[in-house]
Amino acid sequence: LAFLNKGIKLTLTDERSQLEDGSFRTEVYFSEGGLREFVTYIDGTREKLIPEPIYAESDKFGVPVEIAFQYNTGYAENLHSYVNNINTIEGGTHLAGFKTALTKCVNKYIESSPLNKELSESLIGEDIREGLTSVISVKISNPQFEGQTKTKLGNSEIRSLVDNIISEKLTCFLDENPAVVKVILDKCLTASIAREAARKAREITRRKSS
Repeated sequence: LAFLNKGIKLTLTDERSQLEDGSFRTEVYFSEGGLREFVTYIDGTREKLIPEPIYAESDKFGVPVEIAFQYNTGYAENLHSYVNNINTIEGGTHLAGFKTALTKCVNKYIESSPLNKELSESLIGEDIREGLTSVISVKISNPQFEGQTKTKLGNSEIRSLVDNIISEKLTCFLDENPAVVKVILDKCLTASIAREAARKAREITRRKSS
């Protein structure tokens, strides 16, 4: 909660038993960096690939949207999404909007760079999200949740809103940080090559089996 609501101090006091000096055990939670610090905390045991998390924040149309993501040297994607501080473990339209924008922006950047010659086809979302840790948080007045567990956001308008916000912020970041972008693209391209090699290996195995 402290990470999701930056600048707010949360104090928990356990009054069930006193300490020797008569005081109570107290824990204070406070985050000035918000989701930036959340991503760093989640990735604490992983080796980061870029110096700082990429961050975007907006409140277009009265909908606060905040997102931070970081690349590490691992292979798994680690995505966390929240709506009004509720952990939407099944994702939803806000997470879908982020994925769409990320894939679109990276491929658009590659199209206008020399790297385009090295690719026979565009990168897919899995290539771009390999080793990615992200947290997205939206706050909306009338959330519509799907499923029995109510942990998947269904508001259709949120998808395009998040897509537009991330596309705008990420496009600027890619243009202004060529050194960081090179590191990210190298990882994405390696993931794409590994995926294609795995696909060919599966085809060879199937042909041999036949």
